[in-house]
Amino acid sequence: MRSLFDDTKNSLFRLLCQIVDEICAGGKFTRKDILRRIFALPEFIYLEAPERAREEEIVDTLFNFDRNGFAVVPSTKNFSLPPSDAELAWLRAVLSDEELTFLLPAALRKKLLARLINCPPLFEKSSWRNIRPAQIAAAENFSDNLSIIVEALRLRRKVVVNGRAVSPCRLEYDLAANKYFFIAVLDEARTIEKFSVEALNMVALSVEQIPNDADARLEDFYSANVAEVAFEVQNTRNAVERCFALFSSFDKKARLQDDGGCFLTISYSPLDEEEILEKILSLGSAVTVVAPENLRERVRKRFAEIYALYE
Repeated sequence: MRSLFDDTKNSLFRLLCQIVDEICAGGKFTRKDILRRIFALPEFIYLEAPERAREEEIVDTLFNFDRNGFAVVPSTKNFSLPPSDAELAWLRAVLSDEELTFLLPAALRKKLLARLINCPPLFEKSSWRNIRPAQIAAAENFSDNLSIIVEALRLRRKVVVNGRAVSPCRLEYDLAANKYFFIAVLDEARTIEKFSVEALNMVALSVEQIPNDADARLEDFYSANVAEVAFEVQNTRNAVERCFALFSSFDKKARLQDDGGCFLTISYSPLDEEEILEKILSLGSAVTVVAPENLRERVRKRFAEIYALYE
């Protein structure tokens, strides 16, 4: 139990764990004693407005108290910790974001927002603006398509894409590019394909169920198909820092050079090759692809095409 709370790196829960251990060892604590120790934590000393009511509710939820007022650790007790004001504000912000309507059915989203109507906003919109391009908002049918894919994953049903019924297995989001993709098994061809959600014209929910072996087939595909690209990045225009940000979700080996540059080897699935290519190209002349030769040639041709536009 102590290990569990230590792993959370949360001082409140570590303290509660310590108090539980002390009570089990014969220690006597009243409700006031426990709260006094909680509010002696640094976050409650330095915060201007700690959420005292929430912490009192946590104590009353976690402990029972005997006739003398001493805390007792119940052997069996089902409880859930109340959310903090910050957590409720975050939930309201997510539910209010029009780009995230696909996460929940419309009726449930509306009901939750009604319950959170008096919750303070997470931030003042007047002092915040989105500096990332919102290209997905302009894509026709984007929100509807994304909602259908999420529903298909939840119900384990196929979707119809360009007249073909496919089995969606995974939904991916590229934060840097602000793009959504889903990975699907094509049952008839027995292949795996990656679709860009914003590039699809229309997606329909099928009545067919996803085969039970679809996830296993996807995992087998990933295990049997691993590609690598090796490239050098020069220490110019923050290219090394940008490179690590761009490839943060991929397995990689990196070797820093004496001049501040870096040599990287990125492991990826062949499904991600177009994404890998786009990220490499975005680094411009700061990157030199070393291997494999086919990807190196694709980068060379793309740069040649770009150069020809400005001749």
